Amino acid sequence: MRAAVVCVVFALLWLAWTMALAAPTVTIETDAETYEAGDIIEVTLSVENVDFSTTLDTCIGLLIPDGSIYTLGPYGWVSGIMSWNSEMRMPTEFSMTAHFRFGVPFELPAPPLDQDGEYQFASLCVYPGTHIWASNLSRAPFSYFAAGPSTEITMVSIAAGSFLMGSPRDEPGRYSDEGPQRTVNISAFQISQTEVTQKQWEDVMGWNDSNFSGEDHPVAQVTWFDCVSFCNELSEAVGYTKCYTMANVDFSGHHIRLADVTCDFEANGYRLPTTAEWEYACRAGTTTRFNTGDSDSDLDRAGWYSHNSDSMTHVVGGKEQNAWGLYDMHGNVWEWCWDWYDYGYYGTRPDPDYDPRGPSIGRLLTLRGGGWSDLALDCRSARRGGAHTWNRSSSSGFRVARSSD
Repeated sequence: MRAAVVCVVFALLWLAWTMALAAPTVTIETDAETYEAGDIIEVTLSVENVDFSTTLDTCIGLLIPDGSIYTLGPYGWVSGIMSWNSEMRMPTEFSMTAHFRFGVPFELPAPPLDQDGEYQFASLCVYPGTHIWASNLSRAPFSYFAAGPSTEITMVSIAAGSFLMGSPRDEPGRYSDEGPQRTVNISAFQISQTEVTQKQWEDVMGWNDSNFSGEDHPVAQVTWFDCVSFCNELSEAVGYTKCYTMANVDFSGHHIRLADVTCDFEANGYRLPTTAEWEYACRAGTTTRFNTGDSDSDLDRAGWYSHNSDSMTHVVGGKEQNAWGLYDMHGNVWEWCWDWYDYGYYGTRPDPDYDPRGPSIGRLLTLRGGGWSDLALDCRSARRGGAHTWNRSSSSGFRVARSSD
């Protein structure tokens, strides 16, 4: 008899406990059923049927297509299950927004939406300090699809023409590989108004190893191959025909350190400028040391270098543009070009020359323009340097070009 009473009491207590647990109702909802990368999703969580004085902990989760579960903790989304001890007074209602690339819920990193498929936001409430559910699991399913990069790069059309490439023998700071000067004829092309920024790079490539952080600073510490890959990715994203064919690609982390690369200059996609195109665009009709004049003070108006940079890169477009509307052709970061570097190459070319594209083979690739850590003489229009294709430097970036349509 005593045992029967105990059982009845236990059953009543269990029934009361389960009824109490079932009382709260949690609902999680999204504002749409399908999203693309770059969209904003609003997630609303509401809890009903609880006394106003009740305090509950909230667990917000994300179920991703490969079966993994992420939950929102106090410092961001983490793999596995944990409760977010919000100590929220119930009933309550709140909403969060998560931009799939850059937005942040609760000023925290966005959830890990990095594959196409069916996702579910989920939420439940637990009693404080326990793992006992106070509500049934609520789910909000949605579909997510990757979208191509939306990066816009301002391109400047450069008309066909001719110029005197290299430097005269009496130019202060001249290196002997800048001569002999010769007339070079250039076909019409397009070139980006500024160096590729870190934001543009991240939009396309999804990573960024630049030393000096800033979305409008030039991307740096990229190999020549990384730049080629960027050109292909961007071309594909906007529907252009890729210029580059890459084979036998070898990575070191994110970076491409080796590959066999060929370029189709007839394709309409993005590519690196040739060194002749680069100098033609830099000079913009001038014959002086810099496109703003001959003196170092003239360089101060046009670019960031050792005298004025405070040992760092700067936001692109912050100095005076040249006559053709291009910024940062001097300083900020050196810019990778297409051509192999050859110290005596100018001496092997005809005069006049037509759209030269550099030697067919080489050990180093050409860089132009100088960088934030360089002396004025290394930022001159005629200055050219060389580096290994796998080299990564905090003072090396690039801009893109396109053959005219």
